Amino acid sequence: MMRRAVVLTLGVLLALPLAAAQVSLPHDEYLPEDIYGQRQDRPEQVLFEVQRYSLTIGSELRPGARPNDAQASVSILLEGRSTLTGSPVRRARLQFAEGTGGQRGARLVDDGTLLVINYPLALLPAIRQMLDSPGTDYVQGRFYGNGLIWADLHSEPVAAAD
Repeated sequence: MMRRAVVLTLGVLLALPLAAAQVSLPHDEYLPEDIYGQRQDRPEQVLFEVQRYSLTIGSELRPGARPNDAQASVSILLEGRSTLTGSPVRRARLQFAEGTGGQRGARLVDDGTLLVINYPLALLPAIRQMLDSPGTDYVQGRFYGNGLIWADLHSEPVAAAD
């Protein structure tokens, strides 16, 4: 009897992570496969439909810097309508930087009303094309309890041209 109880307890304990991994949220289909099993809790989710965007290309020279030390930046501000009841996030700033390494993870700023996502500058043409194409675009952010952060810009499926 004791052996049976131990086997049953182990079975339940092994099944818990599988049950926890089955969280269903809007736009799940836009996430890649969770090959490391990291998305096991219900995340704080940000999701809004993009209604307009603006592109900013700037240059900044900080006080005391040499004239040749100006920093250039490229960003896109996306604004729209939240698709989640009660979510205050209706804006996202996509920031672009040279290269792919050392990018900061997505984060909420401005009292949690603005999602900031960093991308390599090489993705700017693809993102502009996506925003200028027909169809609806969405910004999504997910913040998991274990520190995992997922953020994306995605479009709903569009019928292929004949």
